Amino acid sequence: MKNRRFIQILGSAILVASLGITGCSIPGAQETTEETTTKETTEETTTEEEEDPCCCVVDEDYDDEEYYSSFAFVSSNGELEGQMDYMVECPDWETIAFEEYPDDPYITDFSVIEDEDLRAAAQSYADQGYIITDPAVDQEFGGALGDIEYQFSNGFTASYESGNYYAYVSVYKMNETLFDFFLVNYNYMDDPSVTVTDDGTVIRYGDDEFYVEFNRETGIGTQFNGWDATDAVG
Repeated sequence: MKNRRFIQILGSAILVASLGITGCSIPGAQETTEETTTKETTEETTTEEEEDPCCCVVDEDYDDEEYYSSFAFVSSNGELEGQMDYMVECPDWETIAFEEYPDDPYITDFSVIEDEDLRAAAQSYADQGYIITDPAVDQEFGGALGDIEYQFSNGFTASYESGNYYAYVSVYKMNETLFDFFLVNYNYMDDPSVTVTDDGTVIRYGDDEFYVEFNRETGIGTQFNGWDATDAVG
């Protein structure tokens, strides 16, 4: 169930982020008698806050609008050069039956990947120990590379696990305009501090742990994220 492990990790991250933004109410300790002192009430409340792992406290003056405006979603409106040749609209998020996500969504017969270059890439990742998710499953459940409105339609995702090391990769056909918009800009790879290499055929932004690259000969864009969870354990 490696793919589900990644989904759980992502879900946990979203949950933590949402709690950090909105906060949640923490019930204060109720006085059991008129003789309960302010000091005792404060100690009870503090203890309850420390023992409750699902709640958090945020500043009442926290500006949600300011936070969201700094991460404003910019829609492509399906109008980028060649966008609808490589992408489709995402499924309706409100109607996706996530409970029907298959227990075994992986493939070993890469003939279902029609494009020769993509098929060769899938085989290469499989040879390195990656498991390849059925592209049809990614399309149905919105797991393909893209944003909340559009997802790439021709490619695959793959994941890897060895000890505490994990990796996740998305490999899709696209043009360089879409690569710049969905992989470079969305991942803040256009920052001057990011390492960029370009040999005329392959352009890559990032490092060995997280990078995006585009192969101009094959028209394949790749987004890779690898991490060692050793430090996060415990």
